[in-house]
Amino acid sequence: MSVFRVKNSPYYQFDFQIDRHRFYGSTKETNERKAKDFEKAKQAEAKRLVEQAIKAGRKPMTVGVACDRWWNEIGRHGSDPDIERALEWLKGQLGPQTHLHDINDDMISLATEARRQHVMKAGRDSKGKQLYRPISNRTINKTVPSLLRRVMNKARKKWSVTIFNEPDWKQHFLQERKRPVREISYAEDAALDEVESREYAELREFAEIMGLRRKEMLLTWTQVNFDQSTIAIIGKGGVPAILPLTRRAYEILWGLRGNHKMHVFTFVAQRTRVCPKTKREFVKGERYPMTYYGIGTNRRRKWLKAGVDARLHDTRHTTGQRTLRTTGNLKLVQTLLRHTEIRTTARFYTDTTMTDLRAGMESTESQKKSQTQNLAADKPLEEKGK
Repeated sequence: MSVFRVKNSPYYQFDFQIDRHRFYGSTKETNERKAKDFEKAKQAEAKRLVEQAIKAGRKPMTVGVACDRWWNEIGRHGSDPDIERALEWLKGQLGPQTHLHDINDDMISLATEARRQHVMKAGRDSKGKQLYRPISNRTINKTVPSLLRRVMNKARKKWSVTIFNEPDWKQHFLQERKRPVREISYAEDAALDEVESREYAELREFAEIMGLRRKEMLLTWTQVNFDQSTIAIIGKGGVPAILPLTRRAYEILWGLRGNHKMHVFTFVAQRTRVCPKTKREFVKGERYPMTYYGIGTNRRRKWLKAGVDARLHDTRHTTGQRTLRTTGNLKLVQTLLRHTEIRTTARFYTDTTMTDLRAGMESTESQKKSQTQNLAADKPLEEKGK
């Protein structure tokens, strides 16, 4: 097609296809004749690039094929099963038959805006009515621009797919609110013990001791070594680790023997139902392994009931804060939480708690009061009598 104008831009744009490969962008020209000359030169360059790509055996790939292949090769081996649903949503939003090289900034912007309309469950009110809240910018970034960029980069670098027009990714990332490190207090632990079942309470206690991520909590007995008092886990990024068990952690695991042949943490179903996400059926009174989604559901329901506004990942933050406060050893906390660099540990964990902060502020306040009283005592008698 010929050059054209778009709203909010003084420049003419170009948009054409050569052998199913789309080329588009700004001519950076305000004069139509110059813009057409630019487009003509761009077409000649595009034709040469397409011929080179065909000669090298690089073929177009659709969104559907790319997302499925990325999940099979990368996603399903990661620590976040929610990514699979995010990929399915992306395929539906962009169109599974859309070619990767046809994706432009406008399509990504529309997808991001569509994702911003989504909400997630936020517990229930006092009358039992389901409450919802908007999903965070962090979730939007993770499931739209970041995920799509990962898929397209993999296609371009590893799967011999030609993508001539790389989107301007930076403009699509929403500003994320930095979350303060949230430590679960001992009083909150006690409140949670009152509302959670024994099985989930022991899981939470074990996670707080060991500093586990949610997926790492799904232990099997093959990962437990009672003779050496250790557990073997596969951490973030597929990195294996051996963690020592404390006496209390050992005691928790020892008490769970015999509940299930394979899985360590299990629960007894309180009612017969079908999980809407996994389509798995649960029968009242039967014992089942805890699942990634089930742990989240327990947190959403029980923690709200206990008045504890925290995330599951805050059990890991609790591990870091308590260990650092007790030992004062930041390097030890880095090893326990398996951070690659100690600056990551230092950024999130300090030995300053709310109690420490309040004590320091009150000390300053007390010193000010003391100094004020001393100044008053040093004043001449005649000045005091005025």
